[in-house]
Amino acid sequence: MLDAKLVDEVRQIFIPDADYTKGIRRSIGVPEMDSYLREETNIDEDDDSKKMLLQSSISNIKCNTRLLICHQLDKIQRLINEKMWLVHHFIATDTFKGARKEVVDEACRNTILQPCLDIVKRFLKSDDHNIIIE
Repeated sequence: MLDAKLVDEVRQIFIPDADYTKGIRRSIGVPEMDSYLREETNIDEDDDSKKMLLQSSISNIKCNTRLLICHQLDKIQRLINEKMWLVHHFIATDTFKGARKEVVDEACRNTILQPCLDIVKRFLKSDDHNIIIE
């Protein structure tokens, strides 16, 4: 199911001659799905090579996602260690597990949006930055 959703999503923006170094096509999934999307119409639905090509694309997406996470964490650590930035950590996963949209929206406002707004307000009000916000 997830595989089909992923393929459909990437297929919507897939253009065979597109440049993968710019814009939305840089997103994870598009370059990795290139070979699969180019070949999917040439291979029978039941062909094992089509399944292997899809699994290879998905494996590449997972690998590149892990690499991106590591790079992002390195950048965050550098900001903390070298620049001495105060970094706030929010874990929002549980916020999105609500059954109804209203419950999720309320949880987002209370556990993500409002605390983030409070942090930004404190930052802007601090004397260290010579900015006054009312």
